[in-house]
Amino acid sequence: MKRATSRKDSTNSRRQIYRSREGRGLAKIRSFASGQQNPMCVYGYARVSTSSQELDIQLAQLDAAGCERVFCEKESGTKDNRRVLSQLLRRLRPGDVVIVSAHDRLTRGGPFKMLSILAEITSRGAAYKSLAEPWADTTHELGEVLAALVGYIARKTREDIIRRTSAGRERARQNGVRFGRKPKLTMAQREAALARRRAGENQKAIAQAFNVISRLKSTSSNA
Repeated sequence: MKRATSRKDSTNSRRQIYRSREGRGLAKIRSFASGQQNPMCVYGYARVSTSSQELDIQLAQLDAAGCERVFCEKESGTKDNRRVLSQLLRRLRPGDVVIVSAHDRLTRGGPFKMLSILAEITSRGAAYKSLAEPWADTTHELGEVLAALVGYIARKTREDIIRRTSAGRERARQNGVRFGRKPKLTMAQREAALARRRAGENQKAIAQAFNVISRLKSTSSNA
């Protein structure tokens, strides 16, 4: 019991420290929504992989920053599809704010993944703020400029990735690399199956003989 009390006191102490640090930041967040038609909600997002103690620290920071609701998740930051993060993003409305304790809590998937998430937040009319990175704050005067820049960089990065991927696939195709699933039949088996089909054997029987779905086609069926 004494240990639990000590941990609770420690958490409360951290919250008091963070509140004093985040006072002016919270005022800026509130002013961000002053021109919005819908009531603003300040959301927090906390993520850990294993350590519950680290989660306590994040919760203390987010509470001090004025978060009204915190979405917590225990997942790897490199995982693309995170259920709780997806729920948060779907909930966002114009004027809302998403706060994280640090960028790497949002994702560890690299710059493109980070930019993609930020672009989705700003595209919904919401703002973003990282407590550990003061520059990552779209609630201040230059927030619209930063949001537009994030969206542009994310779009250009995605276009570059698609272009490089397409070029790589084309080079591989020219070098004889085949994409897609491996054929179930070898060339010899395919020719044998087609020969049996041309001889008049039932297509379903041929498919059962070769243990494949009966979708055999021959470009020379009219020959």
